[in-house]
Amino acid sequence: MTHLQPLPFDPAIEQLDLFALHFSPQAQCLDWASAELEYRRFLNLKRCYPNQLLMPSGAAWQLWQAHILDTRRYRSDCERVFNRFIDHLPYLGHDSAADRRERHFAEQLYQGLYARHYPSKASLSALSD
Repeated sequence: MTHLQPLPFDPAIEQLDLFALHFSPQAQCLDWASAELEYRRFLNLKRCYPNQLLMPSGAAWQLWQAHILDTRRYRSDCERVFNRFIDHLPYLGHDSAADRRERHFAEQLYQGLYARHYPSKASLSALSD
């Protein structure tokens, strides 16, 4: 059984002003509160695992795309949070079988780390049974 470890937010990620992303076309159909939380969790995982290629999905992916389109804000936020620019690889998995394996691994790694550090109420109740 894997021990689930809650991961506290880095203060720099908590302090990011993401409100402007709310108005981007990528965010129009999203439940803003849950989408913002999921994106902050992705950023937090990226901060805690800086050498890992992590490929988010769903709302985190959509807000990441919206964030990177605001190039000045994204560059500044990356410098403040990560001390470097975090590349976005939207076409990873489209070029070759090796590329598809790399994307699959990055998606699986993200999902595993997300489940480990941000367990759902269902997974927590299953552990207490």
